[in-house]
Amino acid sequence: MSKIIELINKNKNHIIDIKSIKDNSNYIKSIVNKLNKEKIIIISGIKNIGKTQIIGEMIKKTKIESKFFYFNHNLDNENIIKNDIDLKNMINIEVNFNKNIKYIFLQNISKIENIKDLIIYLYKSDFKVILIGNDIKIPNIEEIEIKNNVNDDIEKDIIYGNLGKTYYLNNTNFKKEYINLIKDNILLNQIFCLKSVKNINLYNLIITKLAFLEKDISLREFHRDIEKVNNISLVTMMDYIDFSIQEKIIKRIEFFDFKTNNIKVNKSRYYFCDNGFRNCLINFSLSRQLLLENIVFVLLNYNNYDIYTGINGVFEINFYAKKDKQEIIVHISKQKDINNIKKEIRKLQKIRGDIKKYLIIEKETKYNLKETTFGEVEMVTIEELIKKFRTSF
Repeated sequence: MSKIIELINKNKNHIIDIKSIKDNSNYIKSIVNKLNKEKIIIISGIKNIGKTQIIGEMIKKTKIESKFFYFNHNLDNENIIKNDIDLKNMINIEVNFNKNIKYIFLQNISKIENIKDLIIYLYKSDFKVILIGNDIKIPNIEEIEIKNNVNDDIEKDIIYGNLGKTYYLNNTNFKKEYINLIKDNILLNQIFCLKSVKNINLYNLIITKLAFLEKDISLREFHRDIEKVNNISLVTMMDYIDFSIQEKIIKRIEFFDFKTNNIKVNKSRYYFCDNGFRNCLINFSLSRQLLLENIVFVLLNYNNYDIYTGINGVFEINFYAKKDKQEIIVHISKQKDINNIKKEIRKLQKIRGDIKKYLIIEKETKYNLKETTFGEVEMVTIEELIKKFRTSF
Protein backbone atom coordinates (compact mmCIF):
# COMPACT_ATOMS: atom_id res chain seq x y z
CA MET A 1 0.00 0.00 0.00
CA SER A 2 2.78 2.47 0.88
CA LYS A 3 4.39 1.94 -2.54
CA ILE A 4 1.08 2.75 -4.24
CA ILE A 5 0.61 5.92 -2.19
CA GLU A 6 4.18 7.00 -2.99
CA LEU A 7 3.47 6.48 -6.67
CA ILE A 8 0.21 8.45 -6.45
CA ASN A 9 2.02 11.38 -4.84
CA LYS A 10 4.92 11.15 -7.27
CA ASN A 11 2.54 11.46 -10.22
CA LYS A 12 0.53 14.26 -8.63
CA ASN A 13 3.62 16.31 -7.80
CA HIS A 14 5.04 15.73 -11.28
CA ILE A 15 2.04 17.12 -13.13
CA ILE A 16 1.46 20.02 -10.73
CA ASP A 17 5.11 21.12 -10.68
CA ILE A 18 5.63 20.99 -14.43
CA LYS A 19 5.87 24.37 -16.16
CA SER A 20 5.27 25.40 -19.75
CA ILE A 21 7.20 28.03 -21.70
CA LYS A 22 4.69 28.16 -24.58
CA ASP A 23 1.26 29.72 -24.94
CA ASN A 24 -1.15 26.79 -24.66
CA SER A 25 -4.37 28.74 -24.14
CA ASN A 26 -5.99 27.56 -27.40
CA TYR A 27 -5.35 23.90 -26.61
CA ILE A 28 -6.56 24.28 -23.02
CA LYS A 29 -9.77 25.91 -24.27
CA SER A 30 -10.27 23.10 -26.80
CA ILE A 31 -9.73 20.40 -24.14
CA VAL A 32 -12.13 22.06 -21.69
CA ASN A 33 -14.81 22.47 -24.38
CA LYS A 34 -14.46 18.80 -25.36
CA LEU A 35 -14.70 17.66 -21.74
CA ASN A 36 -17.90 19.65 -21.31
CA LYS A 37 -19.45 17.53 -24.08
CA GLU A 38 -17.68 14.17 -23.84
CA LYS A 39 -16.89 11.66 -21.10
CA ILE A 40 -13.59 10.62 -22.62
CA ILE A 41 -11.06 12.40 -24.85
CA ILE A 42 -7.64 11.55 -26.29
CA ILE A 43 -4.73 13.97 -26.45
CA SER A 44 -2.00 12.97 -28.91
CA GLY A 45 1.13 14.45 -30.47
CA ILE A 46 4.78 13.73 -31.16
CA LYS A 47 6.89 13.16 -28.03
CA ASN A 48 8.27 16.40 -26.52
CA ILE A 49 5.62 18.55 -28.21
CA GLY A 50 4.33 19.59 -24.76
CA LYS A 51 1.33 17.35 -23.99
CA THR A 52 2.26 16.98 -20.30
CA GLN A 53 2.86 20.72 -19.90
CA ILE A 54 -0.55 21.47 -21.40
CA ILE A 55 -2.27 19.10 -18.96
CA GLY A 56 -0.40 20.57 -15.98
CA GLU A 57 -1.30 24.09 -17.05
CA MET A 58 -4.93 23.12 -17.65
CA ILE A 59 -5.24 21.59 -14.16
CA LYS A 60 -4.01 24.83 -12.58
CA LYS A 61 -5.91 27.26 -14.81
CA THR A 62 -9.23 25.45 -14.41
CA LYS A 63 -8.65 25.14 -10.64
CA ILE A 64 -9.21 21.38 -10.43
CA GLU A 65 -6.13 20.66 -8.27
CA SER A 66 -8.31 18.87 -5.71
CA LYS A 67 -10.43 17.05 -8.29
CA PHE A 68 -8.03 15.01 -10.41
CA PHE A 69 -6.10 11.76 -10.50
CA TYR A 70 -3.04 11.58 -12.76
CA PHE A 71 -0.99 8.54 -13.70
CA ASN A 72 1.92 8.42 -16.16
CA HIS A 73 3.21 4.89 -16.65
CA ASN A 74 6.67 6.25 -17.49
CA LEU A 75 6.98 7.40 -13.85
CA ASP A 76 6.41 3.84 -12.56
CA ASN A 77 10.11 2.92 -12.40
CA GLU A 78 9.49 -0.10 -10.15
CA ASN A 79 6.77 -1.49 -12.45
CA ILE A 80 4.18 -1.50 -9.67
CA ILE A 81 1.27 -1.11 -12.08
CA LYS A 82 1.29 -4.12 -14.41
CA ASN A 83 -2.34 -4.52 -15.44
CA ASP A 84 -5.79 -2.96 -15.40
CA ILE A 85 -6.57 -4.34 -11.94
CA ASP A 86 -3.46 -2.72 -10.45
CA LEU A 87 -4.36 0.66 -11.94
CA LYS A 88 -8.02 0.34 -10.94
CA ASN A 89 -6.97 -0.36 -7.34
CA MET A 90 -4.64 2.64 -7.44
CA ILE A 91 -7.46 4.89 -8.64
CA ASN A 92 -9.83 3.52 -5.98
CA ILE A 93 -7.29 4.21 -3.22
CA GLU A 94 -7.11 7.86 -4.27
CA VAL A 95 -10.89 8.17 -4.80
CA ASN A 96 -11.61 6.69 -1.36
CA PHE A 97 -9.22 9.23 0.14
CA ASN A 98 -10.52 12.15 -1.95
CA LYS A 99 -14.23 11.99 -2.79
CA ASN A 100 -13.92 15.10 -5.01
CA ILE A 101 -12.07 13.28 -7.79
CA LYS A 102 -13.81 13.98 -11.09
CA TYR A 103 -11.04 13.92 -13.71
CA ILE A 104 -8.85 10.89 -14.48
CA PHE A 105 -5.69 11.64 -16.53
CA LEU A 106 -3.88 8.56 -17.85
CA GLN A 107 -0.66 8.94 -19.85
CA ASN A 108 1.52 6.41 -21.72
CA ILE A 109 -0.60 3.46 -20.62
CA SER A 110 -0.53 1.27 -23.75
CA LYS A 111 1.85 -1.29 -22.19
CA ILE A 112 -0.45 -1.97 -19.22
CA GLU A 113 -2.16 -5.35 -19.63
CA ASN A 114 -5.90 -5.27 -20.40
CA ILE A 115 -5.93 -1.47 -20.27
CA LYS A 116 -8.99 -1.33 -22.52
CA ASP A 117 -11.02 -3.10 -19.82
CA LEU A 118 -10.15 -0.31 -17.40
CA ILE A 119 -11.05 2.35 -19.96
CA ILE A 120 -14.47 0.72 -20.46
CA TYR A 121 -14.97 0.63 -16.67
CA LEU A 122 -14.04 4.30 -16.33
CA TYR A 123 -16.26 5.27 -19.26
CA LYS A 124 -19.25 3.71 -17.49
CA SER A 125 -18.43 5.61 -14.29
CA ASP A 126 -19.04 9.27 -13.46
CA PHE A 127 -15.47 10.33 -14.21
CA LYS A 128 -14.21 12.49 -17.06
CA VAL A 129 -11.33 10.53 -18.63
CA ILE A 130 -8.39 12.11 -20.46
CA LEU A 131 -6.05 9.69 -22.23
CA ILE A 132 -2.66 11.14 -23.21
CA GLY A 133 -0.55 9.40 -25.85
CA ASN A 134 -0.61 8.08 -29.41
CA ASP A 135 -1.30 4.37 -28.90
CA ILE A 136 -4.81 4.19 -27.47
CA LYS A 137 -7.44 4.35 -30.21
CA ILE A 138 -11.16 4.29 -29.42
CA PRO A 139 -13.83 4.18 -32.15
CA ASN A 140 -15.76 7.45 -32.56
CA ILE A 141 -13.52 9.27 -30.08
CA GLU A 142 -11.81 12.20 -31.79
CA GLU A 143 -8.25 13.05 -30.84
CA ILE A 144 -7.01 16.49 -29.92
CA GLU A 145 -3.59 16.44 -31.56
CA ILE A 146 -1.02 18.84 -30.13
CA LYS A 147 0.79 20.20 -33.16
CA ASN A 148 3.90 22.22 -33.83
CA ASN A 149 3.48 25.91 -34.46
CA VAL A 150 5.87 28.24 -36.28
CA ASN A 151 7.65 30.93 -34.28
CA ASP A 152 8.50 34.51 -35.26
CA ASP A 153 12.19 33.74 -35.79
CA ILE A 154 11.58 31.58 -38.83
CA GLU A 155 15.26 30.96 -39.53
CA LYS A 156 15.56 29.10 -36.21
CA ASP A 157 12.47 27.03 -36.92
CA ILE A 158 13.54 26.12 -40.44
CA ILE A 159 16.76 24.51 -39.23
CA TYR A 160 16.09 23.42 -35.64
CA GLY A 161 12.33 23.05 -35.28
CA ASN A 162 10.33 23.61 -32.14
CA LEU A 163 10.29 20.48 -29.96
CA GLY A 164 10.74 20.88 -26.21
CA LYS A 165 12.92 23.88 -25.38
CA THR A 166 14.73 23.91 -28.75
CA TYR A 167 13.54 27.36 -29.81
CA TYR A 168 14.72 28.97 -26.56
CA LEU A 169 18.29 27.65 -26.65
CA ASN A 170 20.63 30.26 -28.11
CA ASN A 171 23.78 28.21 -28.57
CA THR A 172 23.78 26.31 -31.89
CA ASN A 173 25.72 23.34 -30.50
CA PHE A 174 23.33 23.08 -27.54
CA LYS A 175 20.40 23.08 -29.95
CA LYS A 176 21.90 20.25 -32.01
CA GLU A 177 22.75 18.17 -28.93
CA TYR A 178 19.28 18.75 -27.47
CA ILE A 179 17.48 17.74 -30.69
CA ASN A 180 19.69 14.66 -31.00
CA LEU A 181 18.68 13.65 -27.46
CA ILE A 182 14.99 14.11 -28.34
CA LYS A 183 15.43 12.10 -31.55
CA ASP A 184 17.22 9.24 -29.73
CA ASN A 185 14.58 9.24 -27.00
CA ILE A 186 11.75 9.01 -29.56
CA LEU A 187 13.45 6.23 -31.50
CA LEU A 188 14.29 4.23 -28.36
CA ASN A 189 11.11 4.64 -26.32
CA GLN A 190 8.37 5.27 -28.85
CA ILE A 191 9.61 3.09 -31.71
CA PHE A 192 11.97 0.40 -30.39
CA CYS A 193 10.20 -0.27 -27.06
CA LEU A 194 6.54 0.62 -27.65
CA LYS A 195 6.32 -0.60 -31.24
CA SER A 196 8.68 -3.55 -30.67
CA VAL A 197 10.71 -2.76 -33.78
CA LYS A 198 13.26 -5.56 -34.11
CA ASN A 199 15.83 -3.70 -36.19
CA ILE A 200 16.19 -0.08 -35.05
CA ASN A 201 19.03 0.51 -37.55
CA LEU A 202 16.79 -0.53 -40.42
CA TYR A 203 14.01 1.69 -39.11
CA ASN A 204 16.48 4.55 -38.88
CA LEU A 205 17.54 3.95 -42.50
CA ILE A 206 13.92 4.14 -43.69
CA ILE A 207 13.05 7.29 -41.77
CA THR A 208 16.29 8.96 -42.87
CA LYS A 209 15.58 8.20 -46.53
CA LEU A 210 12.12 9.72 -46.06
CA ALA A 211 13.83 12.88 -44.81
CA PHE A 212 15.71 13.13 -48.12
CA LEU A 213 12.65 12.69 -50.36
CA GLU A 214 11.99 15.60 -52.68
CA LYS A 215 9.12 14.16 -54.72
CA ASP A 216 5.92 12.16 -54.57
CA ILE A 217 6.61 8.45 -54.53
CA SER A 218 4.70 5.18 -54.33
CA LEU A 219 5.47 2.72 -51.54
CA ARG A 220 6.65 0.17 -54.11
CA GLU A 221 9.09 2.68 -55.61
CA PHE A 222 10.37 3.53 -52.17
CA HIS A 223 10.69 -0.16 -51.30
CA ARG A 224 12.79 -0.82 -54.40
CA ASP A 225 15.08 2.03 -53.35
CA ILE A 226 15.44 0.62 -49.80
CA GLU A 227 16.11 -2.90 -51.13
CA LYS A 228 19.24 -1.66 -52.88
CA VAL A 229 20.96 -1.34 -49.50
CA ASN A 230 18.95 -3.65 -47.23
CA ASN A 231 16.82 -6.74 -47.68
CA ILE A 232 13.42 -5.90 -46.20
CA SER A 233 9.90 -6.97 -47.09
CA LEU A 234 7.41 -4.44 -48.37
CA VAL A 235 5.09 -5.27 -45.44
CA THR A 236 7.78 -4.61 -42.83
CA MET A 237 8.75 -1.35 -44.50
CA MET A 238 5.10 -0.25 -44.56
CA ASP A 239 4.78 -1.16 -40.86
CA TYR A 240 7.81 0.97 -40.01
CA ILE A 241 6.38 3.94 -41.91
CA ASP A 242 2.99 3.46 -40.21
CA PHE A 243 4.71 3.42 -36.80
CA SER A 244 6.18 6.83 -37.64
CA ILE A 245 2.74 8.12 -38.63
CA GLN A 246 1.15 6.76 -35.43
CA GLU A 247 3.77 8.49 -33.32
CA LYS A 248 3.17 11.77 -35.19
CA ILE A 249 6.76 11.86 -36.47
CA ILE A 250 5.61 12.11 -40.09
CA LYS A 251 2.38 12.54 -42.01
CA ARG A 252 1.46 11.08 -45.37
CA ILE A 253 0.11 13.65 -47.81
CA GLU A 254 -1.99 12.45 -50.74
CA PHE A 255 -1.83 13.69 -54.32
CA PHE A 256 -4.59 15.91 -55.79
CA ASP A 257 -5.06 16.15 -59.57
CA PHE A 258 -6.67 19.44 -60.59
CA LYS A 259 -7.41 18.21 -64.11
CA THR A 260 -9.58 15.30 -62.92
CA ASN A 261 -10.54 16.92 -59.59
CA ASN A 262 -9.62 13.66 -57.84
CA ILE A 263 -7.19 12.36 -55.25
CA LYS A 264 -4.60 10.00 -56.74
CA VAL A 265 -3.86 7.17 -54.33
CA ASN A 266 -0.87 5.61 -56.07
CA LYS A 267 1.63 8.23 -54.87
CA SER A 268 2.18 10.20 -51.67
CA ARG A 269 4.62 12.61 -50.12
CA TYR A 270 5.84 12.51 -46.53
CA TYR A 271 6.39 15.52 -44.29
CA PHE A 272 7.85 15.66 -40.79
CA CYS A 273 5.93 17.19 -37.90
CA ASP A 274 9.11 18.99 -36.80
CA ASN A 275 11.87 20.46 -38.96
CA GLY A 276 14.55 19.92 -36.32
CA PHE A 277 13.80 16.20 -36.10
CA ARG A 278 13.94 15.87 -39.89
CA ASN A 279 17.16 17.85 -40.22
CA CYS A 280 18.76 16.04 -37.27
CA LEU A 281 18.38 12.68 -39.03
CA ILE A 282 21.01 13.70 -41.57
CA ASN A 283 23.24 15.81 -39.34
CA PHE A 284 21.63 19.16 -40.15
CA SER A 285 22.56 19.09 -43.82
CA LEU A 286 19.18 19.31 -45.58
CA SER A 287 18.73 21.93 -48.28
CA ARG A 288 16.91 25.14 -47.41
CA GLN A 289 14.33 24.38 -50.11
CA LEU A 290 13.29 21.09 -48.46
CA LEU A 291 13.25 22.64 -44.99
CA LEU A 292 11.22 25.62 -46.19
CA GLU A 293 8.71 23.24 -47.76
CA ASN A 294 8.46 21.34 -44.48
CA ILE A 295 7.88 24.61 -42.56
CA VAL A 296 4.92 25.42 -44.82
CA PHE A 297 3.54 21.94 -44.07
CA VAL A 298 3.96 22.58 -40.30
CA LEU A 299 2.12 25.90 -40.67
CA LEU A 300 -0.80 24.35 -42.59
CA ASN A 301 -0.95 21.34 -40.27
CA TYR A 302 -1.04 23.55 -37.14
CA ASN A 303 -3.93 25.51 -38.63
CA ASN A 304 -5.90 22.28 -39.18
CA TYR A 305 -6.03 22.25 -42.97
CA ASP A 306 -6.60 19.10 -45.00
CA ILE A 307 -3.34 19.08 -46.94
CA TYR A 308 -2.49 17.64 -50.35
CA THR A 309 0.31 17.93 -52.82
CA GLY A 310 -1.03 18.84 -56.24
CA ILE A 311 -0.58 18.56 -59.97
CA ASN A 312 -2.16 20.45 -62.86
CA GLY A 313 -1.12 18.78 -66.10
CA VAL A 314 2.65 18.51 -65.71
CA PHE A 315 2.95 21.39 -63.22
CA GLU A 316 3.51 20.13 -59.67
CA ILE A 317 2.28 22.28 -56.77
CA ASN A 318 3.74 21.97 -53.29
CA PHE A 319 0.51 22.35 -51.32
CA TYR A 320 -3.21 22.45 -51.94
CA ALA A 321 -5.06 22.89 -48.63
CA LYS A 322 -8.72 23.01 -47.59
CA LYS A 323 -10.49 24.03 -44.40
CA ASP A 324 -14.26 24.50 -44.20
CA LYS A 325 -15.07 26.30 -47.48
CA GLN A 326 -11.65 27.88 -47.86
CA GLU A 327 -9.13 26.61 -50.41
CA ILE A 328 -5.55 27.80 -50.79
CA ILE A 329 -2.51 26.86 -52.82
CA VAL A 330 1.02 27.46 -51.54
CA HIS A 331 3.85 26.91 -53.97
CA ILE A 332 7.52 27.52 -53.22
CA SER A 333 9.47 28.94 -56.12
CA LYS A 334 12.99 27.75 -56.80
CA GLN A 335 13.43 30.53 -59.32
CA LYS A 336 15.30 33.80 -58.90
CA ASP A 337 14.88 35.15 -62.43
CA ILE A 338 11.72 37.28 -62.73
CA ASN A 339 10.79 35.83 -66.16
CA ASN A 340 10.83 32.28 -64.77
CA ILE A 341 8.84 33.42 -61.74
CA LYS A 342 6.22 34.91 -64.05
CA LYS A 343 5.98 31.57 -65.86
CA GLU A 344 5.11 29.93 -62.51
CA ILE A 345 2.52 32.64 -61.87
CA ARG A 346 0.86 31.92 -65.22
CA LYS A 347 0.79 28.20 -64.41
CA LEU A 348 -0.87 28.92 -61.06
CA GLN A 349 -3.41 31.20 -62.76
CA LYS A 350 -4.47 28.32 -65.01
CA ILE A 351 -5.78 26.38 -62.00
CA ARG A 352 -9.54 26.98 -61.95
CA GLY A 353 -11.73 27.69 -58.95
CA ASP A 354 -12.10 30.14 -56.10
CA ILE A 355 -8.67 29.37 -54.67
CA LYS A 356 -6.31 31.89 -53.09
CA LYS A 357 -2.77 31.21 -54.37
CA TYR A 358 0.53 32.11 -52.75
CA LEU A 359 3.91 31.86 -54.44
CA ILE A 360 6.69 31.92 -51.87
CA ILE A 361 9.86 33.67 -52.95
CA GLU A 362 13.00 34.71 -51.06
CA LYS A 363 13.33 38.23 -49.64
CA GLU A 364 16.19 39.14 -51.96
CA THR A 365 14.06 38.27 -55.00
CA LYS A 366 11.04 40.23 -53.79
CA TYR A 367 13.07 43.41 -53.24
CA ASN A 368 13.66 43.58 -57.00
CA LEU A 369 9.97 43.36 -57.96
CA LYS A 370 7.61 46.23 -58.69
CA GLU A 371 4.48 44.10 -58.54
CA THR A 372 3.73 41.22 -56.18
CA THR A 373 0.04 40.51 -56.87
CA PHE A 374 -1.23 39.05 -60.14
CA GLY A 375 -4.97 38.42 -59.89
CA GLU A 376 -5.53 35.68 -57.32
CA VAL A 377 -1.79 34.90 -57.16
CA GLU A 378 0.22 36.75 -54.55
CA MET A 379 3.99 36.56 -54.16
CA VAL A 380 5.04 36.49 -50.51
CA THR A 381 8.05 35.65 -48.37
CA ILE A 382 7.67 32.88 -45.79
CA GLU A 383 7.57 35.53 -43.04
CA GLU A 384 4.68 37.30 -44.78
CA LEU A 385 2.77 34.04 -45.18
CA ILE A 386 3.11 33.28 -41.46
CA LYS A 387 1.85 36.76 -40.63
CA LYS A 388 -1.18 36.24 -42.89
CA PHE A 389 -2.04 33.02 -41.06
CA ARG A 390 -1.91 34.82 -37.73
CA THR A 391 -4.06 37.76 -38.80
CA SER A 392 -6.33 36.61 -41.63
CA PHE A 393 -7.09 32.88 -41.59
